Amino acid sequence: MQMKDMTDETEISLQEIAGILLHCLWLIAGATIMGALIAFLLTKAFITPQYAASASLYVYNTDNRESITQSDITTSQKLVETYIVIMQSDAVLNQVAEESALGYSAKEIKEMFSASAINNTEVFQIVIKNPNPEHAQLLANTFLKVAPSEIIRVVKAGSVETVDEAALPTSPVSPNTVRNTLIGGLLGLLLSAAIVVLKEFLDTTIKTAEDIKKLTSIPIIGVIPTINAVNGKKITNGRSTNGTKSFKS
Repeated sequence: MQMKDMTDETEISLQEIAGILLHCLWLIAGATIMGALIAFLLTKAFITPQYAASASLYVYNTDNRESITQSDITTSQKLVETYIVIMQSDAVLNQVAEESALGYSAKEIKEMFSASAINNTEVFQIVIKNPNPEHAQLLANTFLKVAPSEIIRVVKAGSVETVDEAALPTSPVSPNTVRNTLIGGLLGLLLSAAIVVLKEFLDTTIKTAEDIKKLTSIPIIGVIPTINAVNGKKITNGRSTNGTKSFKS
């Protein structure tokens, strides 16, 4: 009877997969630890910590702030996005670069800058990210100093007022070392588990009588036991190691 192709006909059950993974648990655990360690070291060695200094501003659209209507509030909310765009203009960025005197170009400062409205209100927040926490604070507060006059020049109405100045950041916001380490460990776990299962699935070596049953319809008459060459004891585990040879399909 012709032997069938093992890779086409053999099915690995979930129980068998679990057994394979448990058998190579030490290898998978080692790969997981190695992946986590590599991710940790790469994060520490190659990713520069970034500090974020934030400040907030209030947008108003009328000079008479004793009597503010809903229309004024709505208009101010709409102006927030406009003001954020103005604060990223070359005119403002060049002034910030000059006033801060830290040696950054307008382009470099723009890459550090981000801003967004707070909960759809007339208040928006600016954030400066920089490897130096003191530089981040100084640049953020320089925006507060420069922006109002430039906004008035462009918009010709309303302005902004400082709500909170930037405080000195004490801890970096990135990189997230814990997250990167966990991701590295997870990748090591998944990759090693996939390799172990795939290697077992592609292995066409006939190791047991059960393998022959899966591949052919030839009846099994008997199994030659493995003989321990040292003390002559028979080990009837059905596997061919020293006592029998392995065959490839």
